[in-house]
Amino acid sequence: MEVHHHSHHPKKWKEYITEFLMLFLAVTLGFLAENIREHQIEKEREKQYMESFIVDLDSDVVNILEGMPRKEGRLQAIDTLFKYFNANPNVTEVPAIIVKKMKRAAWDRTYIRNTTTINQLKNSGGLRLIRNRNVADSIAFYDWRWSRLEYYRETYISNQKEIYHLEEQIIEAKDMLPFLVNNDSITNENSSPDTGIIRIRRDHLNEYLNLLARQYIFTKLDRDGYMKIANQSKSLIKLIKQEYNLK
Repeated sequence: MEVHHHSHHPKKWKEYITEFLMLFLAVTLGFLAENIREHQIEKEREKQYMESFIVDLDSDVVNILEGMPRKEGRLQAIDTLFKYFNANPNVTEVPAIIVKKMKRAAWDRTYIRNTTTINQLKNSGGLRLIRNRNVADSIAFYDWRWSRLEYYRETYISNQKEIYHLEEQIIEAKDMLPFLVNNDSITNENSSPDTGIIRIRRDHLNEYLNLLARQYIFTKLDRDGYMKIANQSKSLIKLIKQEYNLK
């Protein structure tokens, strides 16, 4: 029985190089294809984040503009009180309309921003997806401006609570009771009568007026600061739509 031996010719070095190059090319093309796919996915996610962020910006603008008349109403009420007590420095009883102005001077709109998208960007590391440097810098500045106003908001609210407290010390509750018995109002301003005379206690009036003076300035700063944010929001919306070709 014959046994046939098949001889194997050793590969030439050129064949090894060719096989290596083909394998290297296949791996490289696969890597590039995966990078391209990841790039497209991230680009789409970036666009989705920008679309979502525009919705947040729009809601911030609506919220801010809606609250502006309330801030103006507060400023007008405080101004009325300054004029009244300046003209009547020793008064111990006031017209009901002044009590109404005191209650109106105690409050206005405080703002809480829509943080849905910015929180997602921060928590998921999505900020790195924003490759457009102009947009990224504008978002960072927008976020900083909100943070700055939110820092002062705590003092603003604290002063507001103190105004409520002093108001309670000054207004004679007994004179308010006939009106309050059947009052079903849910607003501070409407929890006082339109006519009549209300006694006041002067012990805390000086402190009250000084605090109103401080809050008068804070309210104007608050108004101007949030209007800057509203205008910045509009500019940022325009920029994002332009850079990402959004409608």
